[in-house]
Order: sequence, then structure tokens, then C-alpha cells
Amino acid sequence: MKSFMTENTIKNINFDYIFNEVKPITEYGIKSKQEAKPFTKGQEADLRAEFNKIRAFIELKQRRDIIDVLKHIKNIHETIDRARNNQVLDEVELFEIKNFLMLVEKMDKIIRGISIDNLNLSQLTPLPQLYEQLDPAHEKLNTFYIYDQYSEKLKEIRNEKRFSEKNIRILKKKIKEEIQNKYSIKLNLKDEAIISKSQKEKNDELTNEQNLRISGENYLNIIYKIKNTDEIDELEQKYEKLSLEEEDEEYRIRQNISKEIKELSHILQKNTEVIGELDFIIAKANYAQKTKSIEPEIINDLQIVIKGGRNLKLEKTLKDKHIEYVPIDLSLNKNVICITGANMGGKTVSLRMIGQIAAMASLGMFVPCEYAKLCLFEHIYISVGDDQSIEKGLSTFGAEIVNLKEAIKNSSNRCLILIDELAGGTNPKEGYAITKAVVNYLKNKDCITVLTTHYDNVAN
Repeated sequence: MKSFMTENTIKNINFDYIFNEVKPITEYGIKSKQEAKPFTKGQEADLRAEFNKIRAFIELKQRRDIIDVLKHIKNIHETIDRARNNQVLDEVELFEIKNFLMLVEKMDKIIRGISIDNLNLSQLTPLPQLYEQLDPAHEKLNTFYIYDQYSEKLKEIRNEKRFSEKNIRILKKKIKEEIQNKYSIKLNLKDEAIISKSQKEKNDELTNEQNLRISGENYLNIIYKIKNTDEIDELEQKYEKLSLEEEDEEYRIRQNISKEIKELSHILQKNTEVIGELDFIIAKANYAQKTKSIEPEIINDLQIVIKGGRNLKLEKTLKDKHIEYVPIDLSLNKNVICITGANMGGKTVSLRMIGQIAAMASLGMFVPCEYAKLCLFEHIYISVGDDQSIEKGLSTFGAEIVNLKEAIKNSSNRCLILIDELAGGTNPKEGYAITKAVVNYLKNKDCITVLTTHYDNVAN
């Protein structure tokens, strides 16, 4: 992007404001937006194809359904990378993959049969076999669990665990009931009895009870707790052993699924890319509708024709103040166009609007006009306002000349050059001479130059 527009140009034509308003939903869409490159001379056909996609999604009835699915898609890049690096995925990561596969399948059902030129929606590839591995119980739930259906061994281990756990509960319940009945006391949910020290006789009885032990004491009370019998100890040891076996078997199952995910990681990765492209295009379609923008006509000739052009940031500012924005019509070609007029007459606004529309079209966006016809550029440059550089120790005029040097260097490479009040920061005689020289130099270059000035006759 920097070779196409400098950060200074992006800011001065308010393209940073505009591009920030294009809002993909998923992290994949945001990545697609961040990696967006401008279409330049020679890519006219590709840009027209991009516009076809945006137009198709503006007209698509299922767009809202697609957006609803996109809202639930999370980033699984780290999980894919871990599987590729032979890491065994945990249950949370396996859930992420399962959820992603569910949403891909749902998206596929929505877009199946939709034909959009140059957007190969068929590249979105559901993976039903992998999904079945992640949902062996066929529950179709947005959860993940290492199901008993994964292996007979796991099923047997869990059955034994449940049996041991049940027997432990039965034995403890029996002892608890016997103690409560024998000593007329109540044990809490922790199988504890809290007895006041003033009940000396009761404490003597409970201290001598073989199925109780003292688990705590304070200055008021003594706390008694049920003590395990040998049989309970044996069952609990067995339960612990089964738990370790269960962990080992679950690890083996997760290891097998992780290997399968690794084998299919290239398809998962491709699906994320298709979703990112889809998301970014829909974001541009949404913004086009929001701003009442239209598809521009892309031509090969060095020309810009705009009817009813709007500066989106200024239009929003004026609307907030209940002031009507007046759209602009203009026609530019391979030449230097000089705009003169009084201050506050809209000269700078027009420059910014031209830059905005050219930049938006180049980035594959619809433009805020009633009609627009324009070519593609290799570079867009603008000099406007107070461009002094504190870091480089330059005055406004010094910074203007340094930036102009860069624009002139690229002027043979299909440029759009927009200059506001060139040399306005120096004395009138020098300013006129510099402006006249720049006009004479650029008039035969392969670029469109629009220049605002207070100097008379510089275009003669």
C-alpha cells in the first residue's frame, strides 16, 4: 500500500477514515482486509471481477444468513499450526475444530448453488468424515467430549469407574446411616459431625467409634468425620487406577484425531482463506449500501469523470450538524487542471474527494457518486494543508517540496497528483515561478494533475 499511497496521502484524503468503516466480522476477514492490495494499471479486468462479486452480494438474498454464520466463526489458525507440528490437541482445541466444521457445513448449505463470477464458492470444502470423528455419537451439538463411542476400552474403563464410584457411595451411605442412628447425630454433606465440647459423654462415645476420626477442633467444638474402611480404601485405589487408564486412553484418542486434523490441515487452511475473502467482500458490499455508493466504470484511458461525487467524511460531519452536502461534478484527463477561487470555496474538499474516489476504486470498493468513470493508477499523491515535518526539521514549504519531489519522480508511471496551494508558504514571486514550472513539467507526463492555486495565469 505504501508504494501506492504514502501514509500522509492516506490521511489527507481521509482514506484511513473510509477504510476503517469497512468492517469484516471474522479474524480471517480482517486479515484479508489488512492484506488488500490496490488494483493498478493492467489489472482492470481483475477489478471488474471484484466489482461483480460486490454487486452480487449486494443483491444476494442469503447475505444476512451468511453474516449470521460469520458471527460465530473463531480463529483456529493456532490450533491448525499445533496439529501440523504433531502436537496432541486438547479438548478445547478439538471443540474449536468441531465448531468450525459445523459452521463450514452450515455455510456450504447456504451458498450451495449460488453462482458468483470469479468467486469460487465451491472452494469451501466441508469435511464430513472429520466431523464424524469429532461427533461419533451423532448428537450435532455445539460441544465436544471424548465419547464412549471412541473405543470399547474407554467404554469398559468408564463403566468400571461408575461401578466403583457407586459401591463407594453405597458403603459410605451405609456407615453414615448407622452412625447417625446409633449416636442420634446428624452428619453434613461432607460426612462430618460437629459436636460441642460441653457434650463430654457424646464426645467420648464418638472418639471410640472405629468408623469415625477427629478431623478438626476449635475452642468450642470437635469435628468428626467418617473414616474409610479397608474395603472403601481398596475401591478408591481402584478408582484412581481406572482414572489414570482413562486419561491414557483419552490421550490416545486425541492423538489419533490430531493426526487426522494434520492430514486435512491444508483444506482447513483453505477454508479459512475462502471465509476471509467472503467476509471482506460482504463488508465492502455492506459499506457500499450504507454510503449509497455505486460501481464505477473502469477504463484504460487516462481519465476521471465524476458526477455527484461526495467526500464521505465531510458529508458525515455536515450531516451531524444538519447541513446539506453539495455533491461535485468534474471531468479530468491527461493534463494539469488548475482550480482557482476564494478561500472556503471547496477547492481542498474537491481534491480530497477526487483522491478518495480514486483510492476506493483502486482498492476494489464502490464509490460515493451518482456516476463515475476512471482509470487505474500506479500512485496517488496529495499535498494539502500543513505538512511540516518536525522529525525532519522541515517547514511547511520544505516538507511540501520534499513530498513534491517524490510525486514528480513517479509522474511517468500513471499517477494521480493532487496539490493544494503549491508554494503557498513562500513569497508570491517565488511561489508563482515554482507553480508555473511544476505545471509546465507535469503537463506532458503520464498522469492527471489537479492543482489549486491563488496565482493567476499559471495554466496559460
